[in-house]
This record gives sequence, structure tokens and C-alpha cells, in this order.
Amino acid sequence: MSARAPHVVPLRRLLWVLAALLALLAASAGSALLRLGPWNTVLNLGISVTKTLLVMAVFMHETEARALTRLVSALGFIWLGMLVALTLLDELTRAATPAPW
Repeated sequence: MSARAPHVVPLRRLLWVLAALLALLAASAGSALLRLGPWNTVLNLGISVTKTLLVMAVFMHETEARALTRLVSALGFIWLGMLVALTLLDELTRAATPAPW
């Protein structure tokens, strides 16, 4: 086995990612004040996917990972998308029932 040196991410890149994550956090919090109806959920899901991809690419080193690691990460992401889609499908196909109180 060969000993590999740990991958060091430059500080400048980490600071850019921090700034991007903070900007996305502000956009997510600010979107709660907008009245976009059902598009508010779509906007917030898009923001959260962007934040997730940033964290995966930089902090989990997915861009430098082996092919199997990237495949497993992509499959986990696809599985999460399927779960969200199935939950939305279940929620959208139910009949509205009034609260019992």
C-alpha cells in the first residue's frame, strides 16, 4: 500500500465556499418573506440542493474521489430525490379533509 499525502484545500477556496453558503443561507431565509405560493417550496429546494452540492464537492472531496465513491454519492442523492418525489406525489393526490376541531 502506498501512503498518500492528505489533500489540502486552499484557504481561498474555503472562504469562497463559506461566502457562497452564507449567501445561500440569506437567500433561503429571505425567501420566507416572499409570497411566491407553491414556488416558494421549489425555490427553497433549489437552494438546498445547491448548498448540498457545494458541501459535497468541497468538504467531502467528491471531485477528487474514486469513481465508486462518486457513484455511491450520486445514488444516495438520486434516492433522496425519489423519496422527496414520492412524498410530494402522496401529498398532492390526497383529498383535502377539514380539521376535526
